[in-house]
Amino acid sequence: MKQHIKYSSIVILMTLVMLTGCKKFLAEKDPSNLEPDSYYTIPEHAEAAIAAAYSQTRFIGSGAGIFVANFSMLEVVTGTAKTETGQNSDLNNLIGLSYNGDNLLVRNWWNGLYSVIAQTNLVLDRVPGIPQMDEARRNQILGEARFLRAWAYFYLVRLYGDVPLITTSQSTSSENFYPSRAPSADVYKLITDDLTSAENAGLPWTDESGRANKGAVKALLAKVYLTMAGQPLNLGASYYKLASDKALEIITQSGITLFANYGDLHSLNQENRGEHMFEIQYLATVAGNPMQQLLLPNFKNVCAYYSVLSVL
Repeated sequence: MKQHIKYSSIVILMTLVMLTGCKKFLAEKDPSNLEPDSYYTIPEHAEAAIAAAYSQTRFIGSGAGIFVANFSMLEVVTGTAKTETGQNSDLNNLIGLSYNGDNLLVRNWWNGLYSVIAQTNLVLDRVPGIPQMDEARRNQILGEARFLRAWAYFYLVRLYGDVPLITTSQSTSSENFYPSRAPSADVYKLITDDLTSAENAGLPWTDESGRANKGAVKALLAKVYLTMAGQPLNLGASYYKLASDKALEIITQSGITLFANYGDLHSLNQENRGEHMFEIQYLATVAGNPMQQLLLPNFKNVCAYYSVLSVL
């Protein structure tokens, strides 16, 4: 009897130890698993976050099936380019203006632009709370993020009309995880608000590293005002004036000029200088430009050579 009680006590004790140990183990967090709540703690994290936002813009050059990249969608539906392969049904449907939301390129643009928005929302939500960060640089990064978010929404609203307006970082527990579409007017308001804020973020007029700059912000804002003046908002003469005034600022204040020689437009030595306002950046050793092999000869009507992708 005593032996039975002794063994029972040992079993109970071992069970309690095992349960306690499992509970402690399951509650432990993996320090190598980076999450937004634990990541944004030092200034370098802000730099990495905005770099990730820039990298998302490269979806434009990503593949969309055989002999096709995502940039092709904008070129072929407007008649700017044609294909000489004819082997991609999604591209052929775009050329024939017979397509819907199932088209791969249509879906890739939607997903790619919202990926840019998701990353910029993270930057705008988290970077303000990073301690011991130079305030001037913090404001610049936030300005760059607002420029990129406006850039993405400007494509979305022109391509798809009314679209979901997501302005904060999302998780599966977010209240608006499945947002409905917002009116185009609301989307344009966010775009102009973001760009106006970016104008005052302390960005330089030009930036030879390829980052967003004040000249690019004002140029995009001028283009947005010009678009708002016409269809579908039809805001008319006052917005034509806003576009004109913003363009004049670039002409008179930015130092941005046309190249004296046409060859400089495609010179590696002149990248992000002169008339280059903002372009998606590629570097062979990091992320090579995938578009040149598609342009020659398949889309040779677009351009003879590409070294960067101009997106303004």
